[in-house]
Amino acid sequence: PAFYWILWLIRVLVGPWFQNLPHAGGIGQALVQSGVDALLVIAIWKRSGSIWPALTTVVVLATAPFDLSLAAVIWNPVMGVILAKAAMALVLLGWPRGSDVRAAIVAAIAWSAVHAYTGAVFVALAVFAAIVLQSLMEEGARAASRRLVLIAGVVALLQIPYAVHQMQQRSDHGGMDAVSESLSRVVAGEDSTRFRASATTYAASVNSIEAAQWAVAAPGWMLLGCGALLAIGYRRDPVLLAVTLLPQGLAIAGYAFWVGFLDSYYYLPILPSAVLMVVLGITACLPARAAKVVSIAMLACVVAVAPSRVAVAHLFDMPAYRGLVKASRAIVSLGQPMRSVETSVALPPTADPAFIYRILGGTFDPKSPWIAVIQPDGGVELRRARP
Repeated sequence: PAFYWILWLIRVLVGPWFQNLPHAGGIGQALVQSGVDALLVIAIWKRSGSIWPALTTVVVLATAPFDLSLAAVIWNPVMGVILAKAAMALVLLGWPRGSDVRAAIVAAIAWSAVHAYTGAVFVALAVFAAIVLQSLMEEGARAASRRLVLIAGVVALLQIPYAVHQMQQRSDHGGMDAVSESLSRVVAGEDSTRFRASATTYAASVNSIEAAQWAVAAPGWMLLGCGALLAIGYRRDPVLLAVTLLPQGLAIAGYAFWVGFLDSYYYLPILPSAVLMVVLGITACLPARAAKVVSIAMLACVVAVAPSRVAVAHLFDMPAYRGLVKASRAIVSLGQPMRSVETSVALPPTADPAFIYRILGGTFDPKSPWIAVIQPDGGVELRRARP
């Protein structure tokens, strides 16, 4: 339910500024996304000691055509990625250190990402591991055990609304039926694990989403090499390694047990970890001065490519939307109930041309003599309805 709680907040805080029209949700989500990206910049800057890899990482993530196309789309995987990045950033900032309350908040954000999108579980588990590991290193085994119990309690509390809903609905269907079925088939020997397919799809996801519009793709050996360099260069920072390397390893292993079709977007929540791994891995073993020069060069390349990436970020655009809003406002301003609202614009099969008109307070009357027909430019043609 965390996904719907956030949508409700956007509806309450942002919706009234935009007449509660659908694009208010996209604007609200983009605001949350931008705030989390700013937090991630600060977190990487603080953890790495340099602003250049921080800016490079976030510019790559923010200008990825697929992600940018989804920026204004209210889709639960997008919110899962946002929450996963927020939890990851707070861990990199060291915010949960020395405080059970802050650790509980970060754990709640991480598990809320799973509420939004199941694929975020790999990031959530890595965040949990990082919190416990940090506590173990700084406060000892007893404190780490307390944090582990605390995290388990937070997860249990966040599952209560879903459990209550299931009992009230008396539903025989669980939220993880497909996952359970896939796991049971592998355990029963009906299907085999697919580690190669999972690793291949992971690498394809990095290339198709994060490396889009680059002249060269990132082969699997490059990703593996960057991971190795990161592990060597940051071997004294296991918390950073936990939130970068662990989500990727868990996702590859986890999806190996998925017997259905593997889509690149399944790996969306771990891509921030992958991008950070590559950016930091390239400079991890270089001397400080050389690392700074390479980091600045990487940022310059990323900024140079950014316009071409943004230019193709129109995968989920709905060009007719602007005209629908303009026309619907014009129809409402007439103060005349309509028998129906139609459009000469080509819309997706599930689109309702009267939807925006209703939100704006427009009314219908089966006896009204008028039918409003929305034109491609946002104009309105009124036609007489047949008696």
